[in-house]
Amino acid sequence: MSLIFSYSILSGNNDNEINGNFAFDYDTSRNELYLFKNDFKLNTYNLETGLLKSSKPISYPNKSELNNRTWSGLYSGEIDLSPEVMNGLLNNLLLRKFNDKYYLFHDGGGLILSLDDGKLKRIDNSFPFMNKFFGGIINYNEKIYHFGGYGLFRTNNTMLVFDEGNSNQWDEITVKNNQPKELQNGLASFNNLLIGSKLFLIGGNSSSNNNRVFNKSLLSFDFENYTWEKLGNINLDLSSNPLILSSETCFYVFDKDFFYQVQILKEKIKKFNYKKEFNIQLLGTTPPYNRNNKVFLSISNKGEEFGIVSVNEFDNKFVHRFQPHNGRVNTSIMNKYRLDNIIDISSSEEVPLFSVEQSRNQFFLPILIILIIIIVNLLYRGLKNDNVLAKSKLYSFKNDELFFMNNKINIDNNALEIVKLLYENDQITSNDIVARLVDNGLSYDYASKVKNKIIESLNEKFSFITNSPKSFINISKSSQDKRIQILTLLKN
Repeated sequence: MSLIFSYSILSGNNDNEINGNFAFDYDTSRNELYLFKNDFKLNTYNLETGLLKSSKPISYPNKSELNNRTWSGLYSGEIDLSPEVMNGLLNNLLLRKFNDKYYLFHDGGGLILSLDDGKLKRIDNSFPFMNKFFGGIINYNEKIYHFGGYGLFRTNNTMLVFDEGNSNQWDEITVKNNQPKELQNGLASFNNLLIGSKLFLIGGNSSSNNNRVFNKSLLSFDFENYTWEKLGNINLDLSSNPLILSSETCFYVFDKDFFYQVQILKEKIKKFNYKKEFNIQLLGTTPPYNRNNKVFLSISNKGEEFGIVSVNEFDNKFVHRFQPHNGRVNTSIMNKYRLDNIIDISSSEEVPLFSVEQSRNQFFLPILIILIIIIVNLLYRGLKNDNVLAKSKLYSFKNDELFFMNNKINIDNNALEIVKLLYENDQITSNDIVARLVDNGLSYDYASKVKNKIIESLNEKFSFITNSPKSFINISKSSQDKRIQILTLLKN
């Protein structure tokens, strides 16, 4: 049997190495680690001992097994999944064990590969990459979901479900309430935790029109009701991108100065100092839009099996980190740290889960004054804007550049094609736009979704910049056929 772990608490023993890129997942209940490398083997390790439990070879797919479906972006032309090629592909593939099955998900969404039956095969029929990089993949009630992510120069806020065994496509879920404002521009690179039927999110970034906003709230999605909820502003500053791990019902936050255990169900945070001899830099941070730091937390149940009483609530929790070898390129080692050897248990301090809000009475008069000022200002701006809008063009489009009130709007190629069609024609149908996007290489289903997102984004920017009550792109139904949407540009 082979040993891949270093067990030193404060310093690593570099004898045990992992060569090349890899995808990994772990099972806390079984205390197992799963590793898939470019040698096409799915290895299972015991997290307690670090010993290899099993090694399952995975065979290559052949061309006939692809059913003429493209793996665009994975490779082109003849199938080539040599160790050298696969080593590069593993940078964008995430290994997940769901419902006792093993999958490889592309980080951009869409593509799903199965490792079951000892074969690598694609099982989805969707567009290969859906521009949902750094979103969250969740397994609930034996269904696979994907939320958020970054792509097309903005984050998105869609929740998708994979229709496995039927269409084998990703379908968008219709949310049954208004999303919190923190999600209106989408979210990516967040930390998520599933407790029962509820998904909890902390951290993450919203990006729109080159503006990035950090999420300060604790958000929740109920898979039974398909509703979102903002629970409050979390009482931690996570803007420095500390390492955050999730397990069972808690988030574990390794800030540069303190360690925090965020207890969701108890609605409180426990704060600890680090032990003086431990260097927190050994664990690293989690910068947005980056998966280079491979860290996870396991919980050992060995003591319970043998009737051993825990000294504290952290002595059975271990932080594992794959880190680059100092002397060898593209080589990793794994270090394992017991959590109570990282933090000072005696320094425990309890803090509220959410930021403390001062009493309403204290703020009543200042808020009343502010509201009056806002109302007067809005009335003034409304009168002023009416005059300004009457004297100047709300938008212009020339030389393939779009301006709202002389403000240049950054648009991608798909948005440019849509604006061109609208500018050159008095009116066009929704099908005309989808057809143009399909000609540009998008699948029909994905082209429809991209069209809707682009129109929504342009109308939002237009409303914000011009303060006009009218839409930049107007959508109406055809008088001949109510199923057909007619799109027109606002007349200047």
